[in-house]
Amino acid sequence: MTLLFSTLLFRWYVFFFWGVGLWTLARIAGFPGALFRFLLAYGIAYFCEWSSARPGGWFPFGHYRYLPTTLTKEVWVGILPLMDSLSFAFLAVGALGLAAMYGHRTLEEAFSLPWQDFWKILAGAVALFVMIDMVIDPVALRGGRWFLGQIYDYPEGGAYFGVTLSNFAGWAVTGFFIMTLWKLLPYKPRKGPSSQLPDLILPVFLYGSVYLFNLSVALYLTEWGIAGADLFLGGLLATLFLARKKRRPLSGQ
Repeated sequence: MTLLFSTLLFRWYVFFFWGVGLWTLARIAGFPGALFRFLLAYGIAYFCEWSSARPGGWFPFGHYRYLPTTLTKEVWVGILPLMDSLSFAFLAVGALGLAAMYGHRTLEEAFSLPWQDFWKILAGAVALFVMIDMVIDPVALRGGRWFLGQIYDYPEGGAYFGVTLSNFAGWAVTGFFIMTLWKLLPYKPRKGPSSQLPDLILPVFLYGSVYLFNLSVALYLTEWGIAGADLFLGGLLATLFLARKKRRPLSGQ
C-alpha cells in the first residue's frame, strides 16, 4: 500500500492524464466501456513492451531494457514500471481525437463511421501516435537528468537522439492494434443531445499538454537539437491543421 501511494505521488502526472483520457472516452463509450478499452490498451502495451524489453527480445520496438532504478519508489509489474504502459491509452485518445478533428469530425463521430471511412482517421491517428513518441522518448531517455529517473536505455544506442528507429515502428504497430480493437468492440452511441465542445477540447488538451511538457523538458535540459526537432514536428502539425480551412459544420449545429 505504501509503494502504491508512493507511485501515485511520484507519477501523479501519468495518472492525471490517464484519468482525463478515461473521462474523454467515457463520454462516448460509457464508463464501463471506456475502462475496459483502457485496460485492454494497457494489456496490449504491456505485452509489446515486455516482448521487446525481456532478455533477447526485440519485437515490436526493437530491443531496449528497463533499469530497476525506481524499484523502491514505484510499483513495477514484472520487468516494467506500472506507469509506463499506462500512457498508451490516453495518448491513443489524444491521437484519435486529433485525427478525427482533422477529418472534420468529433471522436464520437469517428467511432460511428463505417470501416471504409474509419481507416482514414485510423491512419492519421497512428501517425500522430508515433509523432508524440518522437517528442516523448528522447527526453524520457534522459530521465536521469530530471524527475522521471533513468528507467530505461537502448544498449546499442539509436539514430534519433539515442532512440532506435525500430521503436517508432513498434509504436505504430502497438497503436494500430489498440485503436483497431477499440473500434471493433461494441459501441453504443449516446442518447439525446450533448455538448460536443468537450469532445473537441479534451483530446487536444491531452495531446497538446504532453507535447508542451516534453518540449519544456527538452528546453530545460538545454537539448537544443531535441527542442528544435519538437518545434519542427509541432509546426508541421499546426500547418497541416491550418491548411484545412474549409470546415464542415459539426453535426447538430
